[in-house]
Amino acid sequence: MKFLPTSIEEGKKYYKNFQQFDVIFITGDPYYDHPLSGIAILSRLLDSKGYKIGIIAQPINDEDYKICGFPKYFFCITSGLLDSMLANYTPMLKKRENVLVPERALMVYTQKIKSFYKKTTTIIGGLEATIRRFTHFDYRTNALRHNILDDTKADILIFGNAERALLNILNEIKKIKIDPVKKIFEQIPKEKLNEIDGIAFRTQNPIKGLEIPSYEDCIKDKNNFNRLTRITTLNPETALIEKTGLSYIQHNKSLNYLTEEEMDYLYELPYEREFNPNSKNLDLLKSITQKLKNSIVIGRGCFGSCNFCVIPLVQGKQISSRTRKSILTEIQSIYKKDRIISDLTLPTINMYNSKCKLYNVENKLYSPILEKEITIFTKKEKCNQDCITCKFRIINNEFLYLLKDIEKIKKNNILELRSAIRHDIIQEQPNLLKEIMKYTTRLKIAPEHISPNVLKAMNKSNPKAFIDFLKEYSKYNKPLVPYFIAAHPGCTIKDMDKLKEFCEKNHLKVNLTQIFTPTPGTISTCMYYTEINPLTNEKVYVPRTFREKKDQKNILFEDENFNDYNS
Repeated sequence: MKFLPTSIEEGKKYYKNFQQFDVIFITGDPYYDHPLSGIAILSRLLDSKGYKIGIIAQPINDEDYKICGFPKYFFCITSGLLDSMLANYTPMLKKRENVLVPERALMVYTQKIKSFYKKTTTIIGGLEATIRRFTHFDYRTNALRHNILDDTKADILIFGNAERALLNILNEIKKIKIDPVKKIFEQIPKEKLNEIDGIAFRTQNPIKGLEIPSYEDCIKDKNNFNRLTRITTLNPETALIEKTGLSYIQHNKSLNYLTEEEMDYLYELPYEREFNPNSKNLDLLKSITQKLKNSIVIGRGCFGSCNFCVIPLVQGKQISSRTRKSILTEIQSIYKKDRIISDLTLPTINMYNSKCKLYNVENKLYSPILEKEITIFTKKEKCNQDCITCKFRIINNEFLYLLKDIEKIKKNNILELRSAIRHDIIQEQPNLLKEIMKYTTRLKIAPEHISPNVLKAMNKSNPKAFIDFLKEYSKYNKPLVPYFIAAHPGCTIKDMDKLKEFCEKNHLKVNLTQIFTPTPGTISTCMYYTEINPLTNEKVYVPRTFREKKDQKNILFEDENFNDYNS
């Protein structure tokens, strides 16, 4: 058996002397044993450390939850790569069809597990847990909701990158003599939990940290929700304390970025790069993800600072990159089986191996991934988190050098680039655009708008950056695929008219435009709820009615049938 077990019977075949799983993962995604899947990375990591791992993918009926039995340590629960409410509803709040992840999946999964295994420990994580870990605005109900720990009643929340945190929790568990009558969570000393970066948990005695407004504070006064958003945005790596009822939630400081050696370890684990053959809708999954199979993950993170984006919340603003040697080795191994590498993936590929000069304080840290002490860099200075305009960011040409290295080993094989670039920084990277254009049939960029007021609300670069890029791009006779957003806070009908006029004048074919969807945890969503920019206290116009949202999007299109698609 090449895939990790998905049942007790498979566990008996996969592991010697099997009695029960140590950790069981529950996910709203299909089991895709590929480095693009967070569950695949975590399960392979724990398996490499000697833990017995079970995976329950897309559970529906009660028997699905019981198929792996009761874990020795805990259940790890995630809704998957998407927030379950975004997966179930369009921007117009129409219910999507044939979605296998339930609404509020973290609540559903955790409550099901607790009903079957009352003494088990539950750990939630992934995107949904990360973006909903504080009081947040919920678009479906058009109201604020409690933090997701209170909603789910889970024991621990891991936010952002989970690898170090998960191993550190397991290392603390191994130090205690387990009482089978009590929950594992209740036996871990709280002072030890306080030392694990990247986790949140309920406590009666929080350690030192910035206190953020509670749910009760926020529903009383929208200014408190603005304050919460401002604190969490400007202090992304700081420990935070949140009052909840008669107790508190301790949000420990966030994990540091992963080092190159740690990233290499994770992405060199033995992935099948396939869906488990027992996956639901297997043929459909294979057809949808065919071009993802041979993609190579080259890093994580994005310092773009877009107000509507959750990537910095989940992956961090520091870029964690793999070494060129590790990437090239993986490419060569794929070329032995197939002629095509379908992408090099990073949220923004020309940010590969970029750095921030403010991270200049050397520290020693034990890495449970590498099982040794490593050197990491932190920063003392406070900053406004607006990284694109920051004088301390280091934009280099490392991606260009990577492409040059690939060219040397590619021979008669094929490399395709599908990931987006950041058009406003590529002009600081000499010759990179020219090199990228060798490997793409159409280039993806995300200017999002052309109106200065809207771009300011989005925290995107000014129109000149896009105009300058278009002049440079005119040298290449290839399609450009620009992403635009309609109905973002600050955007009016007149702004969309100007965008339409700009696209026509510059002969831009527009086919990737979405209506802004308020996503928990972002500055843009705070603006949508409060009509105030929490960082500047400026009043912001908010398009609220479905009619205006659709009208704004439709301005960019002539085909009404296309306009209403997925709305």
